[in-house]
Amino acid sequence: MQRAVLSALIVIEVHAKDVAAKLIEENVTSMNDFEWISQLRYYWTRGDLYIRAVNAEFVYGYEYLGNSGRLVITPLTDR
Repeated sequence: MQRAVLSALIVIEVHAKDVAAKLIEENVTSMNDFEWISQLRYYWTRGDLYIRAVNAEFVYGYEYLGNSGRLVITPLTDR
């Protein structure tokens, strides 16, 4: 189980690195740039955790989705 958790974390962090590199490459400088707002973002506001992407906002409900394996996250995954 520990190996699966570490593998999932590595995949997520590599994806985060790729997203950051893309934002830098495209010279994203505004919080209103589509490349930024299209990313899944987490905000702690008013004592709750919110998830935002584009114009959608949801309170994060800490839903457990299981420990399914992640193979890879690609640019198509972000679509």
